[in-house]
Amino acid sequence: MFYIKPNLKNMSQGARLEYIREVRHMTKEDVAAYFGFGGREPNKTIREYENNTTSPSQSRLEELAELFEVSIDAIRKYDFTNPIDEIYYQMWYEEQYPYYQLNIDPDRFAGSAYNINVYNGIKEWKKMRERRENYEISDEEYLEWKLNFKIENEIV
Repeated sequence: MFYIKPNLKNMSQGARLEYIREVRHMTKEDVAAYFGFGGREPNKTIREYENNTTSPSQSRLEELAELFEVSIDAIRKYDFTNPIDEIYYQMWYEEQYPYYQLNIDPDRFAGSAYNINVYNGIKEWKKMRERRENYEISDEEYLEWKLNFKIENEIV
């Protein structure tokens, strides 16, 4: 059995939603049916999400995360006011450019309340990358880990 990943078009929320939908082997019509969208264009809302014409509400985002069986962090918008967003963004960047050199310095976040979270997130991600590179896990398992990765908020 072969595992073929779709291409991630760009780093936008819509492109990530489309990518995950395709990874899950769903059509826009499947997603529209799940939400009970009807009318002449039942997949219009999904198409608008994926084209970045409109953004899903927080509750819809939670429903999409549940449908796609991913962490909400995989599909939310990143505004980079939280340093943790950079880790998620870099994980998606890796989908566009597999095996690129991860070059995030945890010390860059020194003084931040999230420093320990960022450091731990990077450390865990590097460990999983090494497992994939050493063929301890498959590319598919690695992607599943990333789609469900959740950085725990440890306040120190």
